[in-house]
Amino acid sequence: MSWRPPVVLAEANGSGSLIGDNIEAQVSFNAPPTKDPCSWHVVTSVTATPGPSSGPITIRSRNGIEDVLYVRRCPTSQSLHWIPQSTSVRVAQHSENKVSRLVNMLLIKTAPPSNKMVVNVGTWFWVPRAIWKSVSVTAYIPTSVGPISVTTTAVPTSLIYSPGDGHDPVTCAGPGIAWSRSRGDDATTDCMYTYTSASHTRASGTYAANTAIKWSVSWRSNLGVGGPLPSIRTGLTTPVRVLELQALSR
Repeated sequence: MSWRPPVVLAEANGSGSLIGDNIEAQVSFNAPPTKDPCSWHVVTSVTATPGPSSGPITIRSRNGIEDVLYVRRCPTSQSLHWIPQSTSVRVAQHSENKVSRLVNMLLIKTAPPSNKMVVNVGTWFWVPRAIWKSVSVTAYIPTSVGPISVTTTAVPTSLIYSPGDGHDPVTCAGPGIAWSRSRGDDATTDCMYTYTSASHTRASGTYAANTAIKWSVSWRSNLGVGGPLPSIRTGLTTPVRVLELQALSR
């Protein structure tokens, strides 16, 4: 009887196997409790004798689920294991959901302030640089031979200002530049929008301006796989009053 690599299962703590929807109950967040000295690698082929080999990734189908053959290499030993192909992706989806909840709430700054913007005067918009930083979440599954982990990272890529007056949004890279009196009223920035009509024509007397950060999201597993995930947008809608004054202090 030939030897068969085992299917990796979650530890016997009531969490079940890695297969199907049961994975949801098995995912834990933050780093695994102990540092894992071992690494996972996809097996490209299996040969009867030692030596270099090449070929397609070793995959099997079992009850409609595809398993991939991995070798787990440790300092003093190595072993083969079948792991459901969807494992990393499912863990990545869980950590993506947590990343979405952890990205910083938006705090928007404008000059002039939102209650006294001015027609034909450029409005600067920006967010504090403390907000403009990456957010990472690690999720893992404890298994009988060591944790399978996925780190999902969200990186802010652009700041988007939708003025609310019917015109197209303005998109700029980075958090924007804070306006100060030393810059003067004639200074410009990529993160700037100029209103051409006053807001008093609206029933509310204001425009509903929306400022958003777009986040690029990706994931990486200790199984050696990874990739992009759908981007995230965090936004804040603010009523802005635009006046028909030609000169007004910012």
